Amino acid sequence: MIRVLCLGYSVTELPGYVERANALAEAEGRPVTVLRSGWGGHSLPSIAALIDEILDAIPCDRVLLELFTGNVRYFDGATMRAYLDDILAATARRNLPVAFLNLHQGGVDYAAEPVAGLLAEYRALYGIPSLDIAAPVAAAGAGDITYLLTDATHVTPAGADLYGLLVYSFLRAPPPGHAYIDRFRTLPGRFESLPLCTLPGLSCAFALRRNGIPLDFLEIPEGTRVAVSLGRPRDVIGLLVTYGPQAGTLTIEDSATGRAHTLVAYDEFSYYTRSMYRSVTLPAACALTIAQSTERPDIALRKGTPDPGPRLGRVSHIICRRRLSLAQRAVRLHHRLRRSLRRIGLRIGLVRGA
Repeated sequence: MIRVLCLGYSVTELPGYVERANALAEAEGRPVTVLRSGWGGHSLPSIAALIDEILDAIPCDRVLLELFTGNVRYFDGATMRAYLDDILAATARRNLPVAFLNLHQGGVDYAAEPVAGLLAEYRALYGIPSLDIAAPVAAAGAGDITYLLTDATHVTPAGADLYGLLVYSFLRAPPPGHAYIDRFRTLPGRFESLPLCTLPGLSCAFALRRNGIPLDFLEIPEGTRVAVSLGRPRDVIGLLVTYGPQAGTLTIEDSATGRAHTLVAYDEFSYYTRSMYRSVTLPAACALTIAQSTERPDIALRKGTPDPGPRLGRVSHIICRRRLSLAQRAVRLHHRLRRSLRRIGLRIGLVRGA
């Protein structure tokens, strides 16, 4: 059985095209099963930080990367490519063929946005194929596409049927090649994720299974604080928390220096509980103190009524930036320079592709 992992955001997380693709494979008797790891509300930074954990938790033979319907267009080209480097380095280390899946996202001007060019570039430079559903659906938007999409991004049953058929047809084609692997296999990753459940003295009792991998969260009742030892100095850049009805304001403090960040883990969609990545910059921290405020966020929900009860914070991971050696930094620099030169060669016709 060939296992294809679809890794992406909310359209991948919710029931829809994955089930349709599996139904088509079963109907034809093909030895293909489509797996999912969907991270609704996330973007490239959290996928890049958690990619090793995701791939270790979900054994697969190929990966279909649905990475462009999050808020990726806020990143400039260099930043987007750097995150893709981290993700592709992890798949390359496991010898996994990859392909990109580009789905329609509301509010994007598909006549001017950069992702289509990026997909063409990665096909030419690295032989990574892509299934671009976004542009055809956008073109259909001249008529009425509400029969396909509920909110210009998420699919109706008819949209799930269409996406599932296209994805399955794409998977029936010759599999993506391994050409990119030699270019990325030795590329060092920039991030490490520290699951709190693996650290001594912490009990992570709240389990969340929405995203395809087990996430075990440390719970912090309102008015309390928890000390988290990092074992050694680490450059903290983010946390994985929950947004939800009971969430509120968390304060993350470097226990040694007193430097602190406050974040509101609550938004208009917090009528249900989900994981979210939040940026927090605390360089060279050896230990953190995480406190949950009693304050209730003054944010209106899209639906439902606010939970009037006490606030409850949750954290599952501390995300850190690795301190790369000089040799490792040189490898990443060489990779970027080589790509820049090959991109120039593509534009002037000196490079014909992977």
